[in-house]
Amino acid sequence: MMLAGGTLNGVRLFSPRLIQYVTRNQTGDRVDENMGMPMHRGIGPHVRGTTPGIRGLGPIASPSTFGHGGVGSSYSWADPESGLSFSYLSNCRSDEPFHSRRMDRISNLAHAALVEV
Repeated sequence: MMLAGGTLNGVRLFSPRLIQYVTRNQTGDRVDENMGMPMHRGIGPHVRGTTPGIRGLGPIASPSTFGHGGVGSSYSWADPESGLSFSYLSNCRSDEPFHSRRMDRISNLAHAALVEV
């Protein structure tokens, strides 16, 4: 729904302007004290941004990719530039740094699967 600009099954739930606002990088490159890296926080989701690394969205994601993860077990994101959305759910809780490395690799596989012919 957020990737579709606020529309779900043909019904407008939120305005495109609201979606753009909540997925905009509100914190710049400020380092998240808990994660030890810039998290580019929107109003809820993380935004990929342009720094070398960000947890879970994959280093090859477009800068506008946004999403959020669960406590070492899941992550969902959407890439407005490619139209790809992705959710990963696991039945185990993995600690850091394993969870971040796992999500970056899995997310990169999803991004890389989009090949223009």
